[in-house]
Amino acid sequence: MQTSSEKKIALISVSDKTNIDQVAKKLVDLGYEIISTGGTASFLSSKGIPITSVSDFTRFDEILEGRVKTLHPKIHAGILAKSEKDINKLPNEYKLIDLVIVNLYPFEKTIKKNDCSFSKAIENIDIGGPTMLRAAAKNHQRVTTVIDPDDYDLVTSQLMKSGKISPSLRKKLAVKVFDHTANYDSIIKDFLSGNSNDALVDKSSLNIKLSKGKELRYGENPHQKATLFEISSPKLNGFDFEQVSGKPLSYNNLVDSESALSCVKQFSGPACVIVKHANPCGVCESSSLELAYSHSFKCDPTSAFGGIIAINRSLTSKLLMKIINNQFVEVIIAPDISKDSYKAMEKKSNIRILRADFSKYQEMEYDIKSLKNKILIQTSDIVKLKKSNLKTVTKKEPSAGQLEDLIFAFKVSRYVKSNSIVFVKNKRTLAIGAGQMSRIDSTSIAIKKAKKNKINLKNSVMASEAFFPFRDNIDLANKVGVKSIIQPGGSIKDSEIIKIADEHKMSMVFSKIRVFKH
Repeated sequence: MQTSSEKKIALISVSDKTNIDQVAKKLVDLGYEIISTGGTASFLSSKGIPITSVSDFTRFDEILEGRVKTLHPKIHAGILAKSEKDINKLPNEYKLIDLVIVNLYPFEKTIKKNDCSFSKAIENIDIGGPTMLRAAAKNHQRVTTVIDPDDYDLVTSQLMKSGKISPSLRKKLAVKVFDHTANYDSIIKDFLSGNSNDALVDKSSLNIKLSKGKELRYGENPHQKATLFEISSPKLNGFDFEQVSGKPLSYNNLVDSESALSCVKQFSGPACVIVKHANPCGVCESSSLELAYSHSFKCDPTSAFGGIIAINRSLTSKLLMKIINNQFVEVIIAPDISKDSYKAMEKKSNIRILRADFSKYQEMEYDIKSLKNKILIQTSDIVKLKKSNLKTVTKKEPSAGQLEDLIFAFKVSRYVKSNSIVFVKNKRTLAIGAGQMSRIDSTSIAIKKAKKNKINLKNSVMASEAFFPFRDNIDLANKVGVKSIIQPGGSIKDSEIIKIADEHKMSMVFSKIRVFKH
């Protein structure tokens, strides 16, 4: 029969030996008996700490090359017994275990190694560790469980001060255990499934693990707090970047930056995208970044003020100074930063400059949006538009140059909030109408912007991200000189729209792809 005068027992089994000898010494000084396994037992013994091996405690030798060590009734009864009264109902050799300090085989670290074989990965799936942790966490009303070396001082300081652990701390540590083991299992699941997310949107259940990143400057408004989290599981291709200068990022900075990067990455030639409030307000692909930026800015100088600029080539000091001297800019995103740019940054140290990893920003992505207590997941809008996919539906066909502009306009329109209208000539946007409840309003706004900025829309092309339900947009486009239109088609009035385009001697192509954006 166990009595209250017997030593308390701490079970220690860790793969991370950080400070564990110091913890064990303090526990021995406090009168604890230490039971331990394998490598941990050898390590503690080498430090002169008296330990009882798990095999001696259970009187059961390890079997199956160490796969079975702690999976024994004496271990788990000692952890799961609610009180001395419960343990005293069992044979005399059963004892209460009061403290469980365990961390798991380093599975994630192992599989990241280049030489990791499948069999080696499997052997690093911990079985006994999670079992002990979960048992101790379940019985946290009596048992203290510690998984994180960062919590060692917190636990030992309470023990040295009062001889016991507070119920609130035991519960807090139990929550930490369940969080950790859930993530551990999720990483194993991803590995065994080949890290494939092909059926992500079809899963009946999905565990999404978030890793906390930086606290942001603020949310959508200054009175709102915001934090950047990363989805660590399931693994998704993503928006990886490094901030090399400037003030802390805000919620809106990141939303706009991701939109600008997504848009500019579509173009192979030197290109620039200026985004304001999640909408492109100027886009150009040209022979140089300087020209691309100039044309992008001229599309809508008013909206470009305080915008987000993304380029698809290295940021040079020449371009940086041109931007700084020309406008107020919140963020500049580039795949690389030239050395001479760093000196130029000193003149405007508040400008946020991000180096984005274009190689990791892959197209196979999933879109995730929140609905308060629910999330929406969909495959991303990544279908590429090729010339061979276009269908000319009018009597007149677009010229080779118009065809290039139509595809360019389509690429821009897929990043403009709907309803969207984009006017383009020579791979530069002339005017953009975004986010209106009716398409004719978007067209009208784009034309008004062009007039305000003294931009002639004659001989331009026009893109619409969704079909035209009425002829009014076609008539208005003809009035300002548009010669070719790209739209997905699919309206019950397609034949009427095509007839109107023929009357205006315009060419029209169907993309057969709708890129509507809420």
